[in-house]
Amino acid sequence: MLPDGFDMEQTGQIVTAHLRRAEVAHNDMQALVQECTEKMRYDNAQNFIFDLEQVEFLASACIGAMVEFLQEIEHCRGRIALVHCQENVSFLFKVTRLDQVFGMFDDIEEAINSL
Repeated sequence: MLPDGFDMEQTGQIVTAHLRRAEVAHNDMQALVQECTEKMRYDNAQNFIFDLEQVEFLASACIGAMVEFLQEIEHCRGRIALVHCQENVSFLFKVTRLDQVFGMFDDIEEAINSL
């Protein structure tokens, strides 16, 4: 079950998850990753877009959960794209060089086109 403030939609093999909170804790990210994993296993989802427009703070453990999920979906050539990252969240991905692992885009349409 998704935490409050999170929702997702699926179109074909692409799942878009909207994180509608200012802060995202590790346990909330784990719940989101679990839902995404179920979408991959049971609903043929392959690519995932995380809309972080409202996220001002992302716990570093959340990034770890996202990397683990990416490793899990790589066997089916799945990818994760991040959209609408605020400056401090974007900085976190850049300083860890994970901006080269996760696609980072200004809008959802651009992310969909890249997947």
